[in-house]
Amino acid sequence: MNSHQLFGGWADSARQPVEDARQAFGDVSKQAQRGFQDMSRTARSAVDDMQDAISPYRQSLEDAIVSNPVKAVGVSLAVGVLLGWLIKRS
Repeated sequence: MNSHQLFGGWADSARQPVEDARQAFGDVSKQAQRGFQDMSRTARSAVDDMQDAISPYRQSLEDAIVSNPVKAVGVSLAVGVLLGWLIKRS
């Protein structure tokens, strides 16, 4: 006994909407994947641009820290105390 005889015609008539839904889901999934890839490329480009823009500043900061390590530790400690005090107040 096949499914058509067992369940009547409703099984065959339900198959097409399920296939249509599966196709639509696949299309939406592909569009979402393309959108994610586009956003990912844009974000990577923005990160690269940002790294290029801050590279000279980063190098000068590293040079200042290397040439004045005691001052760098003092500034770091002062900033930490200030942030701790501000956080404690709120």
